[in-house]
Parts: sequence; C-alpha cells; structure tokens
Amino acid sequence: MAPFGTGATIWELLQLAGIAGIPPNVTVLVPCTAPKFDPVIVITVPTEPDVGDKLLMIGPSTTVKTIPLLATPPTVTITFPVVAVEGTHAPMLLALQLVGVAANPLKVTVLEP
Repeated sequence: MAPFGTGATIWELLQLAGIAGIPPNVTVLVPCTAPKFDPVIVITVPTEPDVGDKLLMIGPSTTVKTIPLLATPPTVTITFPVVAVEGTHAPMLLALQLVGVAANPLKVTVLEP
C-alpha cells in the first residue's frame, strides 16, 4: 500500500483502427470416414497363490539412506514489498497509436460436421 499523497497520472489518447489488407487463410477439413476398430480387452479368471514353501527374506526391517538425494540450499532469501516514499508520483503519458495492415494474414479453420 502506498503512503498517503502518492499518485499516478495516466493520460488517455485515441487509438485508430484500420482494416487488414490481406484476407485471412481458410482451411476446410474433410470428414474422416475410415473405420475405427475396438481395442482388444482380455479378461481372465484370477489365479490363486502358489501352494508350498516360500523363500524367507532376512534383513533389516527399514532402509535409511546415508546421503540425501537432494541437498538443501545453504541460504534462504526473504523479500518484502517496497513502499514508495511519501509524495512519490509516477506520470504515464500515452501517445497516439496507429494500427496498420498486418504483415501476415490471420488463419481460419472451418470444421465440417
């Protein structure tokens, strides 16, 4: 929030618009009538677990990495908003802007149902 007395002046001027010198491109797409095949879905009966002895895995119950994969940054930078000095003004002058002909025409795509 700016201190009391801070102001910004904006001057508004007219802007003229022109007409494009080149008509836009038009692309007409032909509808696709090729057959689309259904995906093959295979459903099987669930199997039961194997019967008999299983291999026993012996080892620690948890695993701890000794070296971290990502290092933490050594510093943290905290920034706060900068408040303008009381009485600061920012004048903005807008000049007249003329609109001419586009260098490249616009593209238009027409989809057929």
